[in-house]
Amino acid sequence: MVVLFFSELETIIMDNEVDFIIGSSMGGYLGYHLGSKLNIPTLLFNPSLTPNKIEKPKVSCMKNEIVLHTVILGEYDEVVNYQGTLNYLIEVHANFDYVLMKIGHRTPFEVFVNCIELSETSECPICYIQC
Repeated sequence: MVVLFFSELETIIMDNEVDFIIGSSMGGYLGYHLGSKLNIPTLLFNPSLTPNKIEKPKVSCMKNEIVLHTVILGEYDEVVNYQGTLNYLIEVHANFDYVLMKIGHRTPFEVFVNCIELSETSECPICYIQC
């Protein structure tokens, strides 16, 4: 079912003028792969890119070293291992910036809003995010 959802999201993105993809956890997984495939920058909160408790479908992975993925990682995340995520992004040669924050898997609303607002006002949102 999630593979079908991925295809539907891809169609929606291709049919509309999407400039930026935001996702968290499984949404970060989908956002990462959609952004890579469609060459759209992303803002990802604890993306579930490596094996963990979250069951993920296999999707077509596109190697993309150009599109920027801005990644917010939780140091205390008990679902998504931040070091595994960093290792994955390095291994696939992703173009990414990241911030390691003192948060768990669920991103506090204030952090989420702050990151979204900063991403709208800066070419490099990661430079302005405070841990």
